[in-house]
Amino acid sequence: MNLEELKSALIKLNEFIYFDNTHYLRDKCSNEDLLREVIKKFEDRIDLLTERAVELNSEKIFLYSNIGNLYRIVGKTKLAIESLQIAITLGESKQINNVIRLGEALKYDGQHEQALNKFDEAIELCVNNTTFLDFAFQHKGKCLLELGQTSLAVDYFRKAMQIRLIKGDQSLIDSTQKAIDFTYLQGGI
Repeated sequence: MNLEELKSALIKLNEFIYFDNTHYLRDKCSNEDLLREVIKKFEDRIDLLTERAVELNSEKIFLYSNIGNLYRIVGKTKLAIESLQIAITLGESKQINNVIRLGEALKYDGQHEQALNKFDEAIELCVNNTTFLDFAFQHKGKCLLELGQTSLAVDYFRKAMQIRLIKGDQSLIDSTQKAIDFTYLQGGI
């Protein structure tokens, strides 16, 4: 399976990814068979690249980054952390995104303090490139929410919302509004 086919598989898989209202808005998949199938395709592609000793760095970054994210969603947090650390070391062009994803994997693994450190690292990296700043704020807020720090979580959601309103991406705005509403319901703020 080539890179374009893997990207298409991810797009199809995204139809089954949702925020679980019963588990702090964690990403879940309603079609775990398809999720495992896509993970297998990513694993096969990584094996193929390794066997051929192909040094297509950007493709490797894409693969490790996304398989790390998929491992996190399916609950294989150790593999997620390992894959995302590889993605970060392979290149800086996607570093901020991968640091955020590593933070999420650490959070899912129960390592909330380390996750917060990664979100802070991502925020610092955004000084020179603000493309992912709203994502760093949003994910830090979700981690704080899981730690019961609801007031601080809402502060980070509001920071994310300010940026997302400027970006004008309705799906991002809706995601942040859902997090704010959820926090008010859960935290009694």
